Amino acid sequence: MGALALLTEAATRLWTPEGTETLAYLHGRGLRDETIRAARLGWTPGVMIPTREGDRCYQARGVVIPWLDGDRLALVKIRQPEGREPKYAEAFRDRPRVYPDPAVIEPGRPLVVVEGEFDALLLGQELRDLAAVVTLGSASSRPDLAARSEMLAAAPWYIATDADEAGDKAADGWPAVARRVRPPVLFKDWTEAAQPGVNLRCWWLHRLGGTEALWNGLAGWLALGTGQRRSQPWSHH
Repeated sequence: MGALALLTEAATRLWTPEGTETLAYLHGRGLRDETIRAARLGWTPGVMIPTREGDRCYQARGVVIPWLDGDRLALVKIRQPEGREPKYAEAFRDRPRVYPDPAVIEPGRPLVVVEGEFDALLLGQELRDLAAVVTLGSASSRPDLAARSEMLAAAPWYIATDADEAGDKAADGWPAVARRVRPPVLFKDWTEAAQPGVNLRCWWLHRLGGTEALWNGLAGWLALGTGQRRSQPWSHH
């Protein structure tokens, strides 16, 4: 099956009864329907993928994650269920740069770099008008020359890799002007923080814009009125 056909079929299947379990999984990671649709996420029950050596094929199944570069499909990854290896299988690769798309990077706008695709989608969803959020695919990945030139136009940079040894080591490898931001205490990554109710938008507000931005954000929340507030400002809602 071709990469575009896989992508189209998987994105359609996700919204059918076959995709119910996977859709629930994505919702459980804090992703809203509009985010899932915009990212063109999908689900495949199985597709044959050749090994890197090209001497055999194996079947991969799970969440289909497309990387785009404008109108060009750059990478298709399949996030397999827990217990299956590899955790991420590549069904297609053609010079990927950053996820979800280099086009999200804007000159003069803050740039947040995270480890994986789901964290990128989650923070991108919550910080939609505050910062661009991207991943290079792993903690240790670095941008190529083309991606680096686009990233240089963004400012400031926040390296928001996981709160573990690998994440800290990876953050140390970025330029000194990049600011290290670890997920809230007790949580390894941004998805883990969101699941019990941390409001990531409020958490990031004063880091992106200072105390004034934080209080403006809280003032907007308070303006919604008591009847519309169902949780504390630091809770996800």
